[in-house]
Amino acid sequence: MKQPAEEPIPETVRRFIIEHINSVESLEVLLLLSAGTIREYTAEEVSQVLRTSLESATARLRELRRSKLLAAVENAGSLGYRFDPAAPGAKVVTDLEKVYKTRRVSVISFIYANPTDPLRAFSDAFRLRKDES
Repeated sequence: MKQPAEEPIPETVRRFIIEHINSVESLEVLLLLSAGTIREYTAEEVSQVLRTSLESATARLRELRRSKLLAAVENAGSLGYRFDPAAPGAKVVTDLEKVYKTRRVSVISFIYANPTDPLRAFSDAFRLRKDES
């Protein structure tokens, strides 16, 4: 019996992924924080919840902050991050979450089929930013 064709990823979600998501880990971090918009997560908490290294969690949080999807808040000497529902493109995150839940393999394939611009990634690695703490 022939399987029904899978719906394509909506264009708005595809554009959002291209503009803001460069790895599955970044997607997982974004979805974690968007599910808890009323609370802040430290890099340590993200690392523990997603079972990734502290360095990787910190890098993903900073990337998403640079994309203006997360806000950073200093609290008692530690830096916390929360999803910013007022951020440009933030409304697409709900659609992205739905698509990811129902078509995980398609989303993951799309992320890896659209690698980041190597020149941009290289230059970003050496760029010093005032907003990173």
